Amino acid sequence: MIKMATSVDPPDNAGRSYPPSQEPSNPVSTRTPITPTRASIHTIPPEIMSMIFGMSDKRTCVAACLVCRRWSGVAIDGVWRSLSSLLAPFELLGPLVDTEDGHDLHPDCALTEQSWALFRSRATRVRSLTYDEVEYNEAISSGLIIRALAVYPGGILPNLQEVHWHIYLPGFNHLLEFCPPSLDRMSLHICGHIPSVDPVKRLLCDLLSSLASRLRFFEFGTESPHIEDAAIATILEIFLKGRDDLLELNLPPCEIRDPVTVSEVCQASPQLRSFCAKVLDLTKERFREALSELAGRSESLRRLWLCRTGNDDEILRLNDTKPMLQLSAIEDIRLRVECTLILRAPDIQQMGEAWKGLRSLILYSYGSSGIPLSHLATFARWFPALQKFSGDFDCFVDIPYTEYVKSRFQSLHTLIWLNAEIMDNQIAEVAEFLAMVCGPDVEIRTSESSLNSDDILDEESPWEMGDPNEDLMDRIDAFWRVHRAIRRLGWE
Repeated sequence: MIKMATSVDPPDNAGRSYPPSQEPSNPVSTRTPITPTRASIHTIPPEIMSMIFGMSDKRTCVAACLVCRRWSGVAIDGVWRSLSSLLAPFELLGPLVDTEDGHDLHPDCALTEQSWALFRSRATRVRSLTYDEVEYNEAISSGLIIRALAVYPGGILPNLQEVHWHIYLPGFNHLLEFCPPSLDRMSLHICGHIPSVDPVKRLLCDLLSSLASRLRFFEFGTESPHIEDAAIATILEIFLKGRDDLLELNLPPCEIRDPVTVSEVCQASPQLRSFCAKVLDLTKERFREALSELAGRSESLRRLWLCRTGNDDEILRLNDTKPMLQLSAIEDIRLRVECTLILRAPDIQQMGEAWKGLRSLILYSYGSSGIPLSHLATFARWFPALQKFSGDFDCFVDIPYTEYVKSRFQSLHTLIWLNAEIMDNQIAEVAEFLAMVCGPDVEIRTSESSLNSDDILDEESPWEMGDPNEDLMDRIDAFWRVHRAIRRLGWE
């Protein structure tokens, strides 16, 4: 007869006695069980939401305002962060009508404390303003601005940090009222007929007295032919004097005819990090003199964009621009000249040894056939940090065979070939050379257009030129695959 067990056999240590110090430990957990919670939009901290919407575009912020009141309270800052017109805040006061003096409130509109409070709550959120009076008829009447200042004497946009004006000098009312002490960046373009330089000088002097020393970026230009270059130099000298903290200066529509202007700029702004301008009809000696003034800022200057117009019968060599080699901290160079530019391989070596941190380079000569394409291998050797390169390259020269190409760009991701002329019987040879110099990951874009004097001083235009040459890129990819296969097989 089989006897079934009715209990679990006792463990081996059952019935044993232990001293208190040797009793087996059996710790009891004292942690409180954690109840899992679901993620919810209501649990996102306001600080995190503000960071998210701060990096979002206006359309996303508008959509977020429709989600709930909590999101609307945070996303509304992104909606009003940047304005392309002054009409938006003033339309909160009531319907506007167009008058001879600009937009004003409808005569039947009665202003209330609630409308002024709404106007103020939105105006304090504005950080950037773009005002283009030339393209859009969006002027605000003097009467409406005066009424707003009577209610808020501290300023209409008290927290404005960046402003871009494109105005007729006598046409804009109370410009100073939109330039609070918090302003950090200013772009001022004056167009239309200006009979004398005095109104411009008065305007800049008034701006100088109203702005604090925090101004870091200043862009100024006028399209009026009646303003003499000496007067422009005087204006800049007056406005820039005492601007020790100015970091960036752009003079795109101005055409500097005297190196003294560059000298005044450099003396007034000892911490200058960016200088962009046109120089007109400067001889090689005077151009070198202007570059010498800029070279005095070699410790601070990071960006130099220059467009030299005129003197198209000259030949420009590295020796004529040698002061630029003193810019040891430079990171971005654009140089457009309307003459023949000659660069030899030793010249490129000197440039690379001087500009070791250069990341962006545009070289364009309007009067020559371009940089020999074979020089790309020299650029690849001496510019290891270069990421973007644009220029006019001449492929009607001897292109080295693959086995003689020993250098490849290390950081380059964009190469733009201006005035590209590649014959059908050259494309295979060119593609094989570019495959060795650039590799398969560099975006190569070709353009049949030239680089004009306005585009080179624009932030984005030069890097938007051209289109990817699919035929060339396919051949480059094919040559690169063959080259890698040969190396793997050890046939080299």
